[in-house]
Amino acid sequence: MTITVKFFATFHDIVGVSELKMNMADAATVGDLIARLEQQYPVFEGKLDKLGLVAINEKYAHRRKELQPNDVVALFPPVSGG
Repeated sequence: MTITVKFFATFHDIVGVSELKMNMADAATVGDLIARLEQQYPVFEGKLDKLGLVAINEKYAHRRKELQPNDVVALFPPVSGG
């Protein structure tokens, strides 16, 4: 299945693009996607898994959430403000 992955803030800087189209296996989860991205981009060094926020089709999602064809997955680094 094909999904779109969008990267924001420092995650965008790491990957060098704002979005990627990726082919994932049927029944792949958000966790599977994160593992693949961290393997493809070692500079993440676990940041996606430990710190990143994930939204699928504009709704926050857990790592166990199963991906569906044409999903749009957004990855956000942690934010803080004051």
